[in-house]
Amino acid sequence: MEMSKELREHLADKEWRVNNLYKIVNKKKELVTFKRNQAQTHFNEHKAKRNIILKSRQLGFTTDESIDGIDDVLWNENFKALFLSYDKDSATEIFDDKIKMAWDNYDFKLKSAYNIDTDSKNKLKFGFGNNSSSSIIVRNRGRSGTFNRVHISEFGKICKESPGKAKEIIAGTIPAVPLNGRVDIESTAEGEEGHFYNMFWDAWNRGEPTTDLEFKAHFYNWTWDIDEIETLKLIYVADMLCMRKFLKIQKDNEFSDREISYYYQKWLSLNKDWKILKQEYPITPEEAFETSGVKFFDRDKLKEQKIRVGVPVGDWIYYNDYIPGHIYAGGCDVAEGVEQDSSTIVIMDFSLLRPEVVAIYKSNKIEPDTFAYEVKAGGTRYGNCLMAVERNNHGHTTLATLKGIYFNIFEEIKYDKFSDKHTNKLGWHTNLASKPKMLSELKTAVNDEIINLISKELIAECITYDKEDINVVRFDAEKTRHWDLLIGLAICFQMKEYAFDNNIIEEDDEEVLDPFTLM
Repeated sequence: MEMSKELREHLADKEWRVNNLYKIVNKKKELVTFKRNQAQTHFNEHKAKRNIILKSRQLGFTTDESIDGIDDVLWNENFKALFLSYDKDSATEIFDDKIKMAWDNYDFKLKSAYNIDTDSKNKLKFGFGNNSSSSIIVRNRGRSGTFNRVHISEFGKICKESPGKAKEIIAGTIPAVPLNGRVDIESTAEGEEGHFYNMFWDAWNRGEPTTDLEFKAHFYNWTWDIDEIETLKLIYVADMLCMRKFLKIQKDNEFSDREISYYYQKWLSLNKDWKILKQEYPITPEEAFETSGVKFFDRDKLKEQKIRVGVPVGDWIYYNDYIPGHIYAGGCDVAEGVEQDSSTIVIMDFSLLRPEVVAIYKSNKIEPDTFAYEVKAGGTRYGNCLMAVERNNHGHTTLATLKGIYFNIFEEIKYDKFSDKHTNKLGWHTNLASKPKMLSELKTAVNDEIINLISKELIAECITYDKEDINVVRFDAEKTRHWDLLIGLAICFQMKEYAFDNNIIEEDDEEVLDPFTLM
């Protein structure tokens, strides 16, 4: 095929190819040449090797990825791309209405360069005439095989409806992508738990990835749907009470009249359901994941907490340096170190008018005995402060090591009414009596604005904590939410009574109380 120099230069440019060679059906059901919108362009300018996208509806990320993916396959020999969706029907729609349509409407002169195999209903295979080939396939579950590129559509829905399928993708499909390959996960939110929720917040809280294997988080709310917002007819709110609410939303977020009109019309179209509106058309990441459960902490008070950017060092994040003469203490929640729940440390400065978090630690890989050295490091950094280690389960192992390397460890005195004897026990015991008490006191401190949480990771765990979760003391491997930093914070806050003088607390027999009487 003969072509001009200008065309050859264009065809060598992936961005030009994506925006000029492929056809899609737009929202008006018209066959048009695909052009990236602002959200898609922004993502492609800021993407990493591993990406996780939290998005509003109708931003076209699956379409963009389909076009970008088939372009990779057509212009790279021996390239394999895999698209995964949540069910068979959605997978068929992606293949037929996006990928195959793009190929069917591809320039016929360029088509002649390939030997095409279309025998499969969900796969296109392109031969290059030199014994090499590339392929793109769409499935509704992950399987074995190595792919240069994997796209996972609506992963939040997969995690919610098919946890086993989600685990298969995480354990089998994603690790099979080579280091120089690419993984993109995109989804709207589906509640405040699950692998998508955890993976997004881990990436969002960490910031820019430090290795090619770490995910980069991206968030695109409905304000990125600029084309629809600009073409929408303005409608003003008639009801006075409703108007006040939307005016407040407009003011708080600096929305234009057209943007708040769009938001109002979406609310009307969803039968005035705020929960669905926030999920489908979120303003913030926190709002996207928000559910209607009965939350333990006051969300409005948590939103007023001032967040500070800390200094990450390994698994630590430091927010304030040690101030000589100030009184500090730490709370520690111990896990097994098998990449399920996490071992955590939260250290606070109690000398301030409002006690403030100065450092946090979190790792789901560290073993309990090794964790003792991190506890020591944190305590030493902040003036050899009092460190309270939860002694439940694996905490005994941590304490056994810690007592040989650190001296200022919180200690309880256990009183036995029957023998009239006291026994000393290192560490803090979380049980059905102490857990409601320590969380209730923390809740009061947050709601009365007498504590500075500082850490967005801590605040995120507080936001999702339900009242019913206060009854759970034992680890549940089936759950994806464990609030390990929150427990560390609650233990740490209990040290306000002991950090200044002694570290002894007398503990009565473990009476099982009704936790809801303490709220």
